[in-house]
Amino acid sequence: MDAIELLAKYNIPFVESAIAKTEDEAQRSADSIGYPIAMKIATDEPVHKTDIGGVRLNVAPDAVKQTFNDILKSAASAGVDFKGVLIQQMAKPGIEVIVGLKQDRAFGPVVLFGLGGIYAEALRDVSIRVCPVTEQDANEMVSELKSSAIFSSRGMEYDTSALVSVLMKASAMAITEPIRELDLNPVIVYPKSSGGGCLVVDVRAVRK
Repeated sequence: MDAIELLAKYNIPFVESAIAKTEDEAQRSADSIGYPIAMKIATDEPVHKTDIGGVRLNVAPDAVKQTFNDILKSAASAGVDFKGVLIQQMAKPGIEVIVGLKQDRAFGPVVLFGLGGIYAEALRDVSIRVCPVTEQDANEMVSELKSSAIFSSRGMEYDTSALVSVLMKASAMAITEPIRELDLNPVIVYPKSSGGGCLVVDVRAVRK
């Protein structure tokens, strides 16, 4: 079971995606998903995909095959082991957060939560809980971030209840599945006014 299938098992929403191993597969998948699309290197290695040239956004139909080959060349040049290219629906913008799991030597499985995307390393605003994470724990993880006000900024209330659900499901996964590490980055949180919910855009799992 790969990382995307694992998310589906726990009903964690993941952006519509397909892994292509040839340029023709990439074209068919992109045509099926619909444009514009995002294309990313599919790898389990802990790399910043953008830094190695492994991400392209808003790809048009006539650029899919060339983009596929460009991404594979970039990954090969960086020495990254890859499974193919991930073809994805372009996700609507929202607040980007990161949800992570790791196995701590002293405490066992723990869940980490913080702002994601470009802010993850810059701000280092993170909350951590030992599993199992209860609903109260998950709510506290969200509220104790220094940047928690962002979820009710500009007159918009974001769907933190959907985010709490993802944190609890990640905790259940950490306890039940043979996972050493899991990174969901970014998870996009949407305003309640537009239907709310969360959507995972990228995932990396390392098994025990």
